[in-house]
Amino acid sequence: MNDIIMIRKTMVSACIACLVLGGCTEDSLLPDSRAPLSTEPVTVKLTLGIDDYNTLSAGRTRMEEMPPVLSMSSPDMDVELVATPAVTRATPSPAGVITEDNAVYSYMGFQFNGTKSDGTLVEKKFFTSADGSIKTDEVEIAKTPTGQKNMIVILANVNESDFASITKGVSTYADLQQFCMTLVTDDGIFPRNKVILPNGGGEKTGIVMCGQVAAEITDGKQLSVSLKRTVARVKFHITTTYQHFVDVPHTWNVTLLNIPTQSYYNVIGRKAIFPTENTMDNTKLFWSKSLTTVTAANPVIETTPLYVPINLQQTVPTSTQSTRRDNAPIGGTYLQIIGLENKTVPGADGLNIVKDFSIYQLYLGKNFTTDFSVPANYDLTYNITLKGNSPDDTNVIRLIPGYFSGELTAYNSSGVALTSINDGAAVKWKYPNKLEIHFQDGYYPVGSTSATTPGEKNLKWYAGTAFNKYGATSLTNGHKNTELLQAVGTPWQDYEAAYTCYRGTNGYNQGVLAKDILWYLPSISELIGTWVSSSSTQKQLAESYWSSTADPNAAKAFVITNEGKVYSDAVGNTHAVRAAQDPDKASHAGGGN
Repeated sequence: MNDIIMIRKTMVSACIACLVLGGCTEDSLLPDSRAPLSTEPVTVKLTLGIDDYNTLSAGRTRMEEMPPVLSMSSPDMDVELVATPAVTRATPSPAGVITEDNAVYSYMGFQFNGTKSDGTLVEKKFFTSADGSIKTDEVEIAKTPTGQKNMIVILANVNESDFASITKGVSTYADLQQFCMTLVTDDGIFPRNKVILPNGGGEKTGIVMCGQVAAEITDGKQLSVSLKRTVARVKFHITTTYQHFVDVPHTWNVTLLNIPTQSYYNVIGRKAIFPTENTMDNTKLFWSKSLTTVTAANPVIETTPLYVPINLQQTVPTSTQSTRRDNAPIGGTYLQIIGLENKTVPGADGLNIVKDFSIYQLYLGKNFTTDFSVPANYDLTYNITLKGNSPDDTNVIRLIPGYFSGELTAYNSSGVALTSINDGAAVKWKYPNKLEIHFQDGYYPVGSTSATTPGEKNLKWYAGTAFNKYGATSLTNGHKNTELLQAVGTPWQDYEAAYTCYRGTNGYNQGVLAKDILWYLPSISELIGTWVSSSSTQKQLAESYWSSTADPNAAKAFVITNEGKVYSDAVGNTHAVRAAQDPDKASHAGGGN
């Protein structure tokens, strides 16, 4: 942490005209007489400071401050959350060296008439500092009538061109509130900002900071403004004590998901839900960032610190450690850890088979129960220990929607299975087997002699020229359908959807019996069950998925869309596939401490 050292609220004198990008409509703004301003400019002096990480914002109480260390323990995961305090940070930076977390390469000031959200812009001015230090500039700004305050906003590490549309006498404080940076492509900089210094000063990467003050403006006025970073800084340290992970190499993928795509220039006063209300379609509101991929036994995974835009979610008062993931809001930012145990298939070079997988999800927040927000100006370290992968731990993800597999079975009042679903003694009907969904969409495997490109995910149900259903018409038994389409004597590679699940996921050769098949192409009723229970597993990623159920009356097979629509489509059209298995038959390594 030696690159984050700073004395709390280091103060540097600066003379400036205005403050940057104001708070939001929820800010505590003062009454406004809206009296006209004097045309006589006056010189003011501004003292700028930078709030240290993890310090309280104005208006917050000590009760809202995050403890320096929090711990959580579950059967298969221990987590320690450290809000890195200044006093524990390592050796200060060498004299004269300004770290990125504390550098101010530019700052822009805005002066608004009054302190309400409809106050119009009186003045804006722009300043630069190539070495990142806060300089003193003498600025002339408008004087206010006696007893009237103006809102002064300061934005640091911004470009003057970013606010070209903010005009004097027209634009308001509320207009400035809407300004933000929006992620287009991951350039490795967002949500930090690329500052282009004028007059050939070059480019700098800086953290956007904001501050504001409501003040009466008089000649020689001394204003003090505290800048806070508009983003959080997070990193993750992951180890394991689980013997299977210690002994067996896994490929570990660590990804942060549900990161807001918008980072606002001013975050002061923002309240949940921010930056926006959650909707069912969050594809444009959030993005994900792959932090690292490591292949190792007994891994020690250390991610590079990542800057994350503010993401404020409403608290869930009833949430506990054991129910936290189930109670998480749709827009909560969370860490996903996937451990993949790979399998070698003899005689099939390049056929990547995942023998087993373990998935963990951990929602960020200022505690491990009710809080799901990523606040601005926090520096958080998560120390995570993986102890097992039992589905009994709510942090462990097993995509098991329920009993949706096999032939529908009737049961009498004693719970005994009956031979017919139409038996008069039947009081209950259910499918006998659980269903587990693979963690990712299938892709066409290497090693095929067909013309289909290996790695392709948009797949035909049948890619040949002499279509035959081979009896794969069961509405409920995907195992059986897959067996029929991959049996000895069938052109198995032409049945792309089934082949991708059968060969690509298991590594099987042709002709494995249904009772021995693990991953298979699910039937349409199994897919319907998965869709109905998707809230307890995961949202489907593709727009539509093939089932293994052929239409008995046409050269078609059944499909389910992401909206739950079921229809039969021509077998030569393309959709995604997602393999399924009976988790009771699977060879997961299990849990343990």
